[in-house]
Amino acid sequence: MNRLARQLLRVALVFLLLGTVFAQVLVPVFASQVGTTFPEVTYLVVPYSVAAILFIGCGQVVLLVVWRLLSLVDRGVIFTRRALRWVDVIMACAAVATVLSAGVWIHMLGFVPGGGGPMIYYLAACLAGGLAFVLLMVVMRGLLESAIADRTELDEVI
Repeated sequence: MNRLARQLLRVALVFLLLGTVFAQVLVPVFASQVGTTFPEVTYLVVPYSVAAILFIGCGQVVLLVVWRLLSLVDRGVIFTRRALRWVDVIMACAAVATVLSAGVWIHMLGFVPGGGGPMIYYLAACLAGGLAFVLLMVVMRGLLESAIADRTELDEVI
């Protein structure tokens, strides 16, 4: 990965992080508007807002971990055991975000009058996408482990 690509990725990460902070600020505002418009679901404003803020927080942690992995690339030590810990953090954040989505989805299906409408499809997509991302990260972690083992073996030979 060349230097320009790493710098552009860092710029993108900063913009994404700022966007997620802005989204976290807007979640309670929009949720309170929904609670005002639909008084029958006012009791859900706080718990669903908390779930949304935590979901976005998981994404923020992933963005910070990608920044950390870029730092490892800069120093040329990406193929070490330290990188595996950061990949594990990404997988954990993705799993937590997926569980949050699944919890809200199940709650909407089982306890919210009207069943949640089109939001159910969005949450189903989050669940499917989150599960696919976690599985992809498991595969990527396996590839990183293999690259680390190959690098270690090559270093021993040299």
